[in-house]
Amino acid sequence: MRIAIGGFQHETNTFAPSNATLDDFVKGSGWPPLLAGEQIFDGVKGMNLPIAGFIEHMGKTSHKLLPTVWAAASPSAQVTEDAFERICKMLT
Repeated sequence: MRIAIGGFQHETNTFAPSNATLDDFVKGSGWPPLLAGEQIFDGVKGMNLPIAGFIEHMGKTSHKLLPTVWAAASPSAQVTEDAFERICKMLT
């Protein structure tokens, strides 16, 4: 079985002073920076993230993972519409 994987992680705090822009996801700021394709495998390896555990577990199976994009930003106010739309487009 071929399984597409990717992720979009953000903790929204409406009391925070600034929104999460695409640049915040590109930088990572405490998380791995925006990762695309095969970069995801090494970029999250060994981290305490759901996608890292999933990749590790699936590596013991015969399934093939098809990485798309993984992005996270530090907690902040809402994700900007531009960032949301651009990252979602990368996921598909």
